[in-house]
Amino acid sequence: MDSRALIELERQPFKQRLAFQYSLYLNEVEQGFMTGREGFGPVDRRMKYKDLNSDQFNDVLVFGSNSYLGLSNDPYVKAKVIEAVEKYGIGSGGSPAFSGYTRQHKELEQRLAALAGHEDAVLLPGGYMANLCWVNGLMNRNDIIVYDKNSHASVINAIKMTNVPFYTFDPERLEEFEKLIVRIKQKAKPGVQIFSTVEGVRSIDGTIIELKQYLEICRAHDIIVILDDAHGLGTVGKHGRGTLEHLGLMGQVDLRMSTCSKAIGAQGAFVSGSKEHIFLLRNFSYPYLFTSGLAQPTIAAISAALDVIEREPERIERLHENVRYMQDQLEAQGMRIIRGDSGIIPVFFSEDGVVRKINRALYRRGLFANIMEYPMVPPGLERLRLSVMATHTHEEIDTAVEMIAQVAREHGAL
Repeated sequence: MDSRALIELERQPFKQRLAFQYSLYLNEVEQGFMTGREGFGPVDRRMKYKDLNSDQFNDVLVFGSNSYLGLSNDPYVKAKVIEAVEKYGIGSGGSPAFSGYTRQHKELEQRLAALAGHEDAVLLPGGYMANLCWVNGLMNRNDIIVYDKNSHASVINAIKMTNVPFYTFDPERLEEFEKLIVRIKQKAKPGVQIFSTVEGVRSIDGTIIELKQYLEICRAHDIIVILDDAHGLGTVGKHGRGTLEHLGLMGQVDLRMSTCSKAIGAQGAFVSGSKEHIFLLRNFSYPYLFTSGLAQPTIAAISAALDVIEREPERIERLHENVRYMQDQLEAQGMRIIRGDSGIIPVFFSEDGVVRKINRALYRRGLFANIMEYPMVPPGLERLRLSVMATHTHEEIDTAVEMIAQVAREHGAL
């Protein structure tokens, strides 16, 4: 089903949508198409996966994992987790506001805050919850938020749940962004606070926006800025501290959200900022107040991963070298990509709907990758989203590129 058919389906009543979607699923099962994936074994550059409607696991080359630095299966990190299990057990026992907060949580929050030049941070179970946390804890219907049109679904859902008046903007058109801010301020009641959020490394294509110019506009108009750096932490910056380090802007955003489930290779997320802003989140954000604190083994995993990143900056260098090498090989095969500095490489195909067929064929031949299609991206901009790891070898990259090129030719997309 192409994007236009999906748009038309969204307009149908619920029961019609449900019946159609489920019949489509059953049809795919009957034809042996991929209807979901189940992994087995450690998260690494090679893994075992199977279709949900299959009993057989297949060994595949993985270019769809967010574990950019290969830390999810690192021996040092695993040893620290085992040590934490023996010492602390496996659960936090409650929310951070009650029994689920320890010295280890506090020390890690301080360490994560320093990565952005901030004073404090709060830990959440995942990126979705972290975005819910800052929207819910900082804003209400008397405020206004202007959000990056590429923002994660969790940001958009949080805004709707909190009932905050909102506008969207395109980070590639910052002159229009400033004009929008001027119009908003002209119409707003006195004392209204404007917030704005933007992605550092864009999750859909791995590029980095003109953050310095964006921040100058926000400062000029007294806007509180929240940077979503989920894909930046650990992948960009000399020491892996993310987009702010990469662009020489440490400490220059009001708050930063990032995750511990991507380059850090573990689980969880955090929001960092000033003591005052984090005070609000600790005491007034429901997603933080009413969610169990991260388990001690997870705290240990995150801390150990940060140790490795600090000790082995060459991992980040290897990631960048692998990304450049794969970009070169893809372009040499005639494929259309966007070159970026992170671990993400988007590969575009002109025909609407073909990317799903290509991805299915790649998976059957032993290559695990992800796709971005409507509604994640606009119709006509579907792409294969490759995630490169520091641990990939050039031989593995060559294999993946050749496979993509061959399948694309077979589908008339190259």
